[in-house]
This record gives sequence, C-alpha cells and structure tokens, in this order.
Amino acid sequence: MFVLKTVKLFHFKELDNKVQKSIIDNHIQDLPEWWSDDVEERIKNEAQAIGIEDFDFVWSGFDCQGDGLSFTGTLGFKSWLFVLQQQFPNWVSDDVNESHGFKELGESLADIVMLQENNRISWGDCVIERTTNQYYHESTVYVNEPSSSLHGGGLGRSGRVYSSDRERMESFGLKVQKHLVRWKDSLCHQWYADLEETYTAILDRENISEDIISRGQYFTASGNIIDADEIVV
Repeated sequence: MFVLKTVKLFHFKELDNKVQKSIIDNHIQDLPEWWSDDVEERIKNEAQAIGIEDFDFVWSGFDCQGDGLSFTGTLGFKSWLFVLQQQFPNWVSDDVNESHGFKELGESLADIVMLQENNRISWGDCVIERTTNQYYHESTVYVNEPSSSLHGGGLGRSGRVYSSDRERMESFGLKVQKHLVRWKDSLCHQWYADLEETYTAILDRENISEDIISRGQYFTASGNIIDADEIVV
C-alpha cells in the first residue's frame, strides 16, 4: 500500500543559507580522489616533452610540513642540453662570449657538442634520485652531475686554455648540476602550484554552489536531495 505525502521541495538557491552551507560542506568532504587526474596527466605529458625518462613523481598537499611535489627520472645528454638552452636562450648564439649562458656555464654549446662528437669527452645521463621518503617536496630528491668520461685534451673554440679536458669536464659538470638543481626546484614548484590551484578552484564555495545549481536538483527544507524519480507530478 502506497502512502502519498506532500513535501515542499526547493531549488538550491531557495534554501536557507545555513542549509546551503551544510550541503556545500558535505560536498567538500566527499571530494572524489580523481579530482587531480587531469593535472597529473598533464604533468606526465610535460615531463615526456622535456625528455625525462623513467619519470615518476609524488606529491602531498596542502597545509602540512613536508607537503610539496618532487620527481625522479633520467635526463639524457640531449635532454639536459635542451633544459639548459631553455634557461639560457642566447647560449646558442654566435656571440657566445657575451651570452649569459656562456658566462654561467663556462663553455659554448658548440664546444660541448664538438667534444661529444669528437669523442674527447663523452657526456652521459643526469640522474635525479630520491633521498628520503619522509616528505614530498623538491628537496627530497638529488640531482647528480651528468655522467662523463674523458678521452683527450686541448683548447676550446673560445680560446680559453685548459690544463686538460679533465678540468673542462669537471668544471662544466658542476655548473650543469647547479643549474639543473634550480630547474628541478622551479619545475616542482610549478607543478605543485598547478595542483593547488586546481584544488582551490574545486573547493571554492561559489564554484561548488554554481555546480549544484547547474544540476537542477531538488531538496527538502533540511537539505536532503530528492531523486527526480521519486517526484510524483
């Protein structure tokens, strides 16, 4: 036997402000874990575009000690050269002695490529590895110097005399490491900020309110959602 009762229903905007707040609070508590999926997929795509091999990243947020984002992976010779060129666009110019990249790295890009192609110095991978699993911020990973091996010696095209190619190899490797650490920290901050921005937008009360309104749901005066199939017209 069915019993029909008349219950007054409301759209979200018609509810009391306290009831609206309660509905929004419940919405925030029930935030699905997949809210970050799109951002995480974009991070993976950006890492692939840079050329980071064996890429993996972890993060936590957003208000606790140790929160942040960090990643591990490997940059091959061409990939870390690409990163340096992004940091120092004029490093590829003809006037290498005046470029900021030359002053910072101590070598022209042409010389580094020449040393590699002539098999005088072989530059290899730069590995970014995790040092602790206690936290997740950028300082929990370490950027190693690019691997390298020595095969000869001589002068650079810049005319600067080195006692040996070993000196050039060691000096350049340390400078590359320093700038890759800065690049890694900046990238971690950027990706973490992307996650936090998305999270903040999702939890913005006005955005949640607009989303609920767009669904066209009906509520009782106390804020209970009524399934449209239960409504008898």
